[in-house]
Amino acid sequence: MAWSSAFLRRAWPLALALAACSAGWYDRRGQAALDDHDLAAAEEAWRKALARDPTDVKALAGLGWTYHLAGREEAAKGAFDRCVAVAPEAVECLRGQASVLAAGGEVARARELLRKALALAPHDPGVHGSLALLDLAAGDLDAAAERYESLVRRLPDDGRWRLGLGEVRYQQHRFEEALEQVEAGLADEDLPRRYRAMLLVLQARCLVALTADREDPERCAQTAPPVRAWLDAADAALDAAEALGVKLPGLPPARRLALRRRAMLDETCPPGP
Repeated sequence: MAWSSAFLRRAWPLALALAACSAGWYDRRGQAALDDHDLAAAEEAWRKALARDPTDVKALAGLGWTYHLAGREEAAKGAFDRCVAVAPEAVECLRGQASVLAAGGEVARARELLRKALALAPHDPGVHGSLALLDLAAGDLDAAAERYESLVRRLPDDGRWRLGLGEVRYQQHRFEEALEQVEAGLADEDLPRRYRAMLLVLQARCLVALTADREDPERCAQTAPPVRAWLDAADAALDAAEALGVKLPGLPPARRLALRRRAMLDETCPPGP
């Protein structure tokens, strides 16, 4: 049966309205807000999605990550637990449970869940990234580097894995290589705001580290200006990270690191008039 053009004109706005009220529509809003680190908007969107479909796995996982990033670990655990109850083989829910456990110091249980997730999705980059974070936290830099190197080879334009590899290189005291990863990561135009801020903080830490023992008290006029320029660049990176509006626990320590290094420089080579 052919639909009349008049009927279609009347039905089309209704179809759009129904689509706008669907759980999937709120899922997309929630993910966009989470990527922008607008945690309040993300929570609201995920909750509206769940009001329409309480078994929406994407919304349950998204709500869990939102709470996790906000430091509301009990709420995050509840969301991820419900997610796994609804979909026991949903990898994102298992990753979330593992992340909450790791944050609480239960690293062995977290690794067990991630191994289960890996068995379900052997090529999932998020699972490999979560395992690399556990390796990094445990101080196994070689294992973390291997995982992140693999992710960077597979997904060279994804700044998240550049951040991970850059952090490994920093902890290996390979600061120039870490900066290369930071620059490559910042080139990712679709990188969520939180990761961009973390890359900028890492950039500042690398720049400060590279100034070590660069000034010569016998040649302050020649050696101190380049060090001050690097410290100025570190301060600029921290300012840019702060301007993104993401509350990162690593930002204040990085500020203190840069301030201490500048104080040491000024003591050795007092700034001129």
